[in-house]
Amino acid sequence: MPQLYDWLKGNPDTSSLAYTTVMAHAKSEEEGRSQALRLLIHYYGDVHQPLHIANRYTANRTSGDRGGNDFPLKYHYTANELHAVWDTVVYDNHKSIKRPFTEATFATFTDMTNDFMKGVSVPSSLYQTLDFPKFRDESSAIAQHVYDNIREGKDAVLPDSYIQTYEPIAKRRVVLAAYRLAYMIE
Repeated sequence: MPQLYDWLKGNPDTSSLAYTTVMAHAKSEEEGRSQALRLLIHYYGDVHQPLHIANRYTANRTSGDRGGNDFPLKYHYTANELHAVWDTVVYDNHKSIKRPFTEATFATFTDMTNDFMKGVSVPSSLYQTLDFPKFRDESSAIAQHVYDNIREGKDAVLPDSYIQTYEPIAKRRVVLAAYRLAYMIE
């Protein structure tokens, strides 16, 4: 993320992994910068989702569970594993908007976003930062507990207490990522 940010600020390290990887697939510097911005937006969201930071190891799963992707659950809405549960903000944001966006679907998306962010306030002291390792460390601290008191399996259902505990945390992480992304872009 820092390499992409520096590049977009006009200070590319042309020998960095971020620059060389993106430019290997871009036809021009302008296209590369466009791809770099899209990657940075994506990474901002990812680093705020605790299961993008986690990999649960057990005696049966010595290679880990790929951030909850290999933690099966009973299908609910669009999620059938723990990672997808968190990607849907613990089931709160499971509706997809038809793409490509039209004027009508963009208006629907705007309404959904405004509704989603309602009631979540983030003080500027939390979002006015470009401390990328801090974002990761916050998610890592949350990830330490996301497996507590739940079981895996195709018939396993997350208990209501889990949803009540983690849905507000997941929602706040998304809102915080949005504020931090806006601050970074600004």
